Parts: sequence; C-alpha cells; structure tokens
Amino acid sequence: MPLIKELGDVIARLGDLPEDRQQAAAVLLLDFLEGTDDIVLTPEQLAEIERRLEDEDFATDDEVRAFFDRMRA
Repeated sequence: MPLIKELGDVIARLGDLPEDRQQAAAVLLLDFLEGTDDIVLTPEQLAEIERRLEDEDFATDDEVRAFFDRMRA
C-alpha cells in the first residue's frame, strides 16, 4: 500500500535530521507500530522532570480551578 502524501513528506524530512534524532524518531515509530504504550524518556528528560519536581512551585488546586474557570468564561 502506498504512503499517504503527509506520511511520505514526514519520512523524507527525517533524512535531513542528525543520526541521533533519526534514531529517536525510529524508536517512536516502532513503539507506535507495536502498540507499545510505555513512554521511554531519555536520561536528559528524566533529569528535567526530577529538577522540576524539586522546584515545588506548583499551583494549588484552587489556582488551577480558577484558571480553568477563566478559560471557560
């Protein structure tokens, strides 16, 4: 079966990426095709999550509720 135009365009663009980015895209596509629901994060992404969790500058439940109330208005 031939690829739809959009998918062909995206795949063509992958060839312009550096090898490490091509590898990351390949892993994502294989996970998608295999139906893998697990998200694999890089060590850098995990470190960023940990850093942000340590920040403790989170919105309270009331602040989040007020934000969404404003968005709905």
